[in-house]
Amino acid sequence: MTRIDNSTPTVDISSWTEVVHKFATLSNPYREFERTAAHAEEALAALDYRDLKEVLDFKRHGGPGGRILLRGGAVDPNLIPTTESTEEIETAKGTYYSEFTLVMLGKLLGEPFSYTQERNGAMIHNVRPAKRNETNISSDSSAIILDLHNENIYHPVQPDYLMLSGLRRDPGGLAKTLVIGSDEVISLLAAEDVARLRQFQFRTNVDFNFGNSAAERGTGPLIRVLFGNDASPMIAYDDEYIAGTNPHAQRALDRLRAVLHENMYEFDLGPGEILLLDNLKTVHGRTAFKARYDGTDRWLQRLLVTRDLRRAETLLGQTGRTVSWNYEPGEFYGFVDYR
Repeated sequence: MTRIDNSTPTVDISSWTEVVHKFATLSNPYREFERTAAHAEEALAALDYRDLKEVLDFKRHGGPGGRILLRGGAVDPNLIPTTESTEEIETAKGTYYSEFTLVMLGKLLGEPFSYTQERNGAMIHNVRPAKRNETNISSDSSAIILDLHNENIYHPVQPDYLMLSGLRRDPGGLAKTLVIGSDEVISLLAAEDVARLRQFQFRTNVDFNFGNSAAERGTGPLIRVLFGNDASPMIAYDDEYIAGTNPHAQRALDRLRAVLHENMYEFDLGPGEILLLDNLKTVHGRTAFKARYDGTDRWLQRLLVTRDLRRAETLLGQTGRTVSWNYEPGEFYGFVDYR
């Protein structure tokens, strides 16, 4: 069951528009990301603290449901038709106001980063339906529901934040982003299930792209599903990939899945709207819809953010924004419980 969310804190960032227009023209974020990131720092310095305070408060203290909705973001005029061609987006889009706003937010929260194995290391992900992925478990799918999950819970370097920016809505009105926060379901779970979900009695799957040749449910590292603060725990979850290691654990996981799906919220992100998610406090997904492939399809942009780029150097000996790691059974880097 999905509900329209009228309770998510909403932040107006229309005061950013003039600064975005000024700095977004100075570089192509797809071809010159480091220049764009530097310009984003300049742009943030040009804003008043009052323009940034609510996002900084979310970074410091979090928020109910682990999310905030930003409205009034700079909108690209004369947006090109939705296209499967990455090359066309990178060269023909004309303006990069939406991308630059995401990078500004990423620099405010921490550092944008990416994975070698996802979209060839691209920093900014353009999420739109692709014919080749209609029924795959992928953000570019359309004909299937994208089940609830948080990003790369099996990876030693997980995103702290995930941002989804709306460029164009689904003309059929069916494609909705699904979200639910761990603090919104913890009181709905039985105490014995919460206790079980906090134990290392679950295995997740590691995606085939990250080196798991046995890419099926429950073949990856041992994890806890809930961890951290009692009232607002962190969560590591994926409908498709997690399995209990014993019948009691599986039953607790099944009951959690039911509660998540009975209480999730839906968002229909339009131009200038950005959903900012705490990746370790929320799970998200997407409803199924019918793609048209006529230039009018739904189009979102996504950016992943880490609060600390040194995590990759500490755990993997790597520096830079793009992380490369291949899973080998038996490896342990801390995974979701490294904190």
